[in-house]
Amino acid sequence: MDFMSNLQSFTESLPSALQFLGIAVAAFVPYIEGEGAAIIGAIAGINPWIAIPVAIIANVALVALIVLTFERIRAGIVNRRIADGKTPKPTSEKQQKVRRALDKYGVPGVSLLGPFLLPTYFTAAALASFGVGKGRVIVWQAVAISLYAVVFGALAYGVINAIS
Repeated sequence: MDFMSNLQSFTESLPSALQFLGIAVAAFVPYIEGEGAAIIGAIAGINPWIAIPVAIIANVALVALIVLTFERIRAGIVNRRIADGKTPKPTSEKQQKVRRALDKYGVPGVSLLGPFLLPTYFTAAALASFGVGKGRVIVWQAVAISLYAVVFGALAYGVINAIS
């Protein structure tokens, strides 16, 4: 929690016109991501019409970059293994967990439930590494990020307004 307090202090210390940068930096951090950045914006007193969209945009931008990167890495590995006549390598425990969830709930379910179990970045990378289409992963991750950032950001702003 000390790290989140430091991000909040960093955001509050910026000039008003640049406080959105503190929100964006917070949204890049695993486990804080869009919803945590929206909360930091509320605590820092930043207008919710600025803080929540900035948190969403920053989080989705990094997820998109991760998905595009992992999709290319996967394509290179698969092509090299096919050329070498090798079978796929066994997956890690976390990858197996995401794979079971993907088989059970599909991309929408994993995207919407994923933040409760793993950072969004890991979930997005795992989905891309399983060969799920990059557009589908990015869209569903954006839906989940937006939903959680709006809900948690609105709750934080509501609580802060209620107690002030």
